[in-house]
Amino acid sequence: MKTSSLTIGIVGLGQLGASIAAGLKGQAKRILGFDLNPEHVNFCINSYFIDSYVNLDEISTRSDIVIVATPVNHISSIVSKLLYRSKKELVVFDVGSTKEQICNELSNHPKRKQYVATHPMAGNTGHGPSSASRTLFHNKMVYICDEHKSDSRAINIVAQIWDTLGASVRFISSKEHDHTVAFTSHLPQLVSYAMANSAACPETYNDAFSCASSGFDSTTRLAKSSPSMWIPIVMQNQKNILSALSEMQHQLKQIETAIRHNDEEALKLLFENANQVRKIFESINQNSKTQSHEMQRF
Repeated sequence: MKTSSLTIGIVGLGQLGASIAAGLKGQAKRILGFDLNPEHVNFCINSYFIDSYVNLDEISTRSDIVIVATPVNHISSIVSKLLYRSKKELVVFDVGSTKEQICNELSNHPKRKQYVATHPMAGNTGHGPSSASRTLFHNKMVYICDEHKSDSRAINIVAQIWDTLGASVRFISSKEHDHTVAFTSHLPQLVSYAMANSAACPETYNDAFSCASSGFDSTTRLAKSSPSMWIPIVMQNQKNILSALSEMQHQLKQIETAIRHNDEEALKLLFENANQVRKIFESINQNSKTQSHEMQRF
């Protein structure tokens, strides 16, 4: 089934949902949208991201595919309702940043095989559809979790949609996914919040921030992110995030101890190890981008 023949419904027209709509506009047969916020709906209609607004009942019966792009604490209940209400082989997938709890909550659903759990490693610090971009997913990686629990038709359709959006897919268990993103996505977000709060001294805002370094700028960039989106993520991935925070505290304690003891050699080893980790990250990231470009050319 080609993307051009599909009617695609999107539940949740925030940044990710609107970006998916914008990226698929002109690629799919029709884009239907639903959001509880009328401003989001109006923005997406006026920006020609979606063809029309429909309610939740209609979106499940009029779509071939429905993408759920809501905060993670609403995903499993929405997916469940969509699958129950559908009278055909509807395929549903989500774009939530946590996966294990959602997959567990849907594990016994009679139409579980029609659901695909995905997480695109993409986004920016903006809020709502005004921060959307049709190229948001270009050269990005998307996790597909617990693929053995979805039927092959559903997996193929979902992978095809992500390919249309310019992304590549990687298969992983929901358990491994949540452990991995706790360190590579969720921890950086929390560190950014903490860094911003560490510098919170209203009496010196003007003096301090007017000459703040680029390091402070880049480190606190994520602190602009929406609390209403991140609090449910943190609570759903609580165990893994606490483990990541514990490791971060251990690393900071090592640096603190070296400084207190004037141990320059210990600091050198810690900093050089961090240099190596960053180089490995850059190398892997560059290789992934190169492979993605080659696949697109092919």
